[in-house]
Amino acid sequence: MLVDSLRLVAAPPEAQVAALPDFVCLTCELTSLYTDAYLLVPQLEEANLVIGDGSAALRRLDAFFREMPEDVECFDGRSLPTHWFWAEARRRAADALVALGEDVAPPDLTHVSWVPGR
Repeated sequence: MLVDSLRLVAAPPEAQVAALPDFVCLTCELTSLYTDAYLLVPQLEEANLVIGDGSAALRRLDAFFREMPEDVECFDGRSLPTHWFWAEARRRAADALVALGEDVAPPDLTHVSWVPGR
Protein backbone atom coordinates (compact mmCIF):
# COMPACT_ATOMS: atom_id res chain seq x y z
CA MET A 1 0.00 0.00 0.00
CA LEU A 2 2.79 2.45 0.88
CA VAL A 3 4.71 1.93 -2.35
CA ASP A 4 1.56 2.10 -4.49
CA SER A 5 0.42 5.29 -2.75
CA LEU A 6 3.84 6.79 -3.57
CA ARG A 7 3.54 5.58 -7.15
CA LEU A 8 0.14 7.25 -7.42
CA VAL A 9 1.45 10.57 -6.12
CA ALA A 10 4.55 10.33 -8.35
CA ALA A 11 2.54 9.49 -11.48
CA PRO A 12 1.92 12.05 -14.21
CA PRO A 13 -1.36 13.94 -13.73
CA GLU A 14 -3.16 12.06 -16.52
CA ALA A 15 -2.18 8.73 -14.95
CA GLN A 16 -3.39 9.94 -11.54
CA VAL A 17 -6.77 10.82 -13.02
CA ALA A 18 -6.98 7.49 -14.87
CA ALA A 19 -6.12 5.50 -11.73
CA LEU A 20 -8.97 6.90 -9.64
CA PRO A 21 -12.75 6.59 -10.04
CA ASP A 22 -14.62 9.52 -11.58
CA PHE A 23 -16.69 10.12 -8.46
CA VAL A 24 -13.83 10.78 -6.01
CA CYS A 25 -12.15 14.04 -5.07
CA LEU A 26 -8.83 13.49 -6.88
CA THR A 27 -6.68 15.63 -4.63
CA CYS A 28 -8.30 14.21 -1.49
CA GLU A 29 -7.57 10.65 -2.61
CA LEU A 30 -3.97 11.42 -3.56
CA THR A 31 -3.26 12.83 -0.14
CA SER A 32 -5.33 10.40 1.93
CA LEU A 33 -4.02 7.23 0.31
CA TYR A 34 -0.48 8.32 1.13
CA THR A 35 -1.17 9.72 4.60
CA ASP A 36 -3.13 6.59 5.54
CA ALA A 37 -0.29 4.35 4.35
CA TYR A 38 2.23 6.58 6.15
CA LEU A 39 0.61 5.62 9.47
CA LEU A 40 2.39 2.25 9.13
CA VAL A 41 5.84 3.77 8.69
CA PRO A 42 6.82 3.69 12.40
CA GLN A 43 6.13 -0.06 12.47
CA LEU A 44 8.09 -0.55 9.23
CA GLU A 45 10.99 1.42 10.73
CA GLU A 46 10.86 -0.59 13.95
CA ALA A 47 11.09 -3.78 11.88
CA ASN A 48 14.00 -2.25 9.90
CA LEU A 49 12.01 -2.56 6.68
CA VAL A 50 12.28 1.18 6.08
CA ILE A 51 15.51 2.87 7.14
CA GLY A 52 17.79 5.83 6.50
CA ASP A 53 17.14 7.81 3.34
CA GLY A 54 13.83 6.02 2.78
CA SER A 55 12.52 7.05 6.19
CA ALA A 56 13.68 10.62 5.70
CA ALA A 57 12.06 10.88 2.26
CA LEU A 58 8.76 9.54 3.59
CA ARG A 59 8.83 12.03 6.48
CA ARG A 60 9.51 14.90 4.07
CA LEU A 61 6.54 13.96 1.90
CA ASP A 62 4.29 13.57 4.93
CA ALA A 63 5.32 16.99 6.24
CA PHE A 64 4.77 18.49 2.79
CA PHE A 65 1.20 17.14 2.68
CA ARG A 66 0.51 18.49 6.17
CA GLU A 67 1.50 21.95 4.92
CA MET A 68 -0.79 21.82 1.88
CA PRO A 69 -1.84 25.31 0.80
CA GLU A 70 -5.37 26.30 1.64
CA ASP A 71 -6.08 27.96 -1.70
CA VAL A 72 -9.10 26.53 -3.44
CA GLU A 73 -7.22 25.94 -6.70
CA CYS A 74 -4.93 23.40 -5.00
CA PHE A 75 -7.94 21.24 -4.09
CA ASP A 76 -9.39 21.31 -7.60
CA GLY A 77 -8.45 18.12 -9.46
CA ARG A 78 -8.04 20.16 -12.64
CA SER A 79 -4.99 21.80 -11.02
CA LEU A 80 -3.00 18.54 -10.89
CA PRO A 81 -1.03 19.35 -14.06
CA THR A 82 -0.44 23.02 -13.30
CA HIS A 83 -0.33 23.77 -9.57
CA TRP A 84 3.17 24.04 -8.07
CA PHE A 85 2.11 21.97 -5.04
CA TRP A 86 1.25 18.89 -7.11
CA ALA A 87 4.42 19.16 -9.19
CA GLU A 88 6.47 19.23 -6.00
CA ALA A 89 4.46 16.35 -4.48
CA ARG A 90 5.17 14.25 -7.60
CA ARG A 91 8.88 15.03 -7.33
CA ARG A 92 9.04 14.21 -3.61
CA ALA A 93 7.11 10.95 -4.08
CA ALA A 94 9.46 9.91 -6.90
CA ASP A 95 12.45 10.75 -4.66
CA ALA A 96 10.94 8.60 -1.89
CA LEU A 97 10.49 5.67 -4.26
CA VAL A 98 14.13 5.90 -5.33
CA ALA A 99 15.27 6.16 -1.68
CA LEU A 100 13.27 3.00 -0.92
CA GLY A 101 14.82 1.18 -3.88
CA GLU A 102 11.49 1.02 -5.71
CA ASP A 103 10.70 1.80 -9.33
CA VAL A 104 8.61 4.74 -10.39
CA ALA A 105 5.87 2.68 -12.05
CA PRO A 106 2.10 2.72 -12.39
CA PRO A 107 0.36 2.10 -9.06
CA ASP A 108 -1.56 -1.09 -8.39
CA LEU A 109 -4.69 0.04 -6.57
CA THR A 110 -6.68 -3.18 -6.98
CA HIS A 111 -6.67 -3.58 -3.20
CA VAL A 112 -8.52 -0.28 -2.72
CA SER A 113 -12.32 -0.12 -2.79
CA TRP A 114 -14.14 3.12 -3.36
CA VAL A 115 -17.80 3.57 -2.60
CA PRO A 116 -19.73 6.33 -4.35
CA GLY A 117 -21.72 8.68 -2.13
CA ARG A 118 -25.39 9.30 -2.62
